[in-house]
Amino acid sequence: MNKIPLYLPALLMLLYMPAMAQKKLKKSDRTIVSNIQTHVNYLKGDQLGGRKAGTEGEKLADEYIIKQFTKSGLKPRGEKDWYQVFKIYDGKQINPGSKLVFNEDELVLHKDYFPFAFSANKSTEAAVAIALAENGVPWFKDIRELINEYDTTKVDTFALIRKRAKLAAGKGASALIIYNKTASADLEYNRYDSSGTVDIPVIYISGKAFKKYLSDESAIIDVKLTVDLEEKSRSGKNVIGYKDNGADSTVITTAHLGEETDIAALIEVVRLMKANKSKTKNYLYVAYCSEKKGMQGENYFNEHPSIKLQNVKKTVNIDSLAATVDNPKGLNLVKRSIEIINN
Repeated sequence: MNKIPLYLPALLMLLYMPAMAQKKLKKSDRTIVSNIQTHVNYLKGDQLGGRKAGTEGEKLADEYIIKQFTKSGLKPRGEKDWYQVFKIYDGKQINPGSKLVFNEDELVLHKDYFPFAFSANKSTEAAVAIALAENGVPWFKDIRELINEYDTTKVDTFALIRKRAKLAAGKGASALIIYNKTASADLEYNRYDSSGTVDIPVIYISGKAFKKYLSDESAIIDVKLTVDLEEKSRSGKNVIGYKDNGADSTVITTAHLGEETDIAALIEVVRLMKANKSKTKNYLYVAYCSEKKGMQGENYFNEHPSIKLQNVKKTVNIDSLAATVDNPKGLNLVKRSIEIINN
């Protein structure tokens, strides 16, 4: 007689438990869960390739949200139809025109050197000794000496370098070259440094590059450098839908496109609230652009609201609602949102 392996009943139970949990949900709740999964699957799908602001993926995600909003009876309430369009600063790009040459040896960008984002877009060349700081030529400065002049627990290294560059420019330097003579970790290029541009090029030389090209600090070095930086930006878009009930007050419900479950919950809230015939509230729904860091979409909406703020009764941020262990996350977000909206 064949015996059933001892582990098989346990395995069957594990497989059966999700099904039992699903069956405990009401039909309407199962519909919500199913719809949320459909929305999430699309928003996470390979066809989007991500939802970063300014990309084709964001465009497709926005179009999907608008389609769902339209099916639920919303009307556009953006600055341009459904959209609020705004500029997102994307840092400074180092263009191929940037060059650094020591004695006819061209250094490799990012490996051997990089210009700071606050550097001026200029060219200079001269024969110079590292130890000398003469008028009209590039100046060299060991980063360790620069840092040791200050309490590093209180001062930003990049701010120190920028301050030194301004002083060097005022004293006649044509550029400032910061080098790493010690074994300390190298700095990395920060394209999002938005501090003001100084008057001269400012370059960082890695520790390995210093040893290779500048180890003889008494030698005369032919320096040729060009800095070519370009400010980049992208367009972010908030999607805004509105249900006008002719009321004096409005409830705003929001979610960030960067969180697909939250956006899926927002879509379901809109669908379920379609049947709400309230004459005391209008409903505004905002899908913020896909920027988790910086909150650009949310900040832009707060600064450029599409309705009068004095008429806003409350704002429900789906992103800030805590999911419970009792319900699937998306279902809980939908139920909690509607509960808050209706109270």
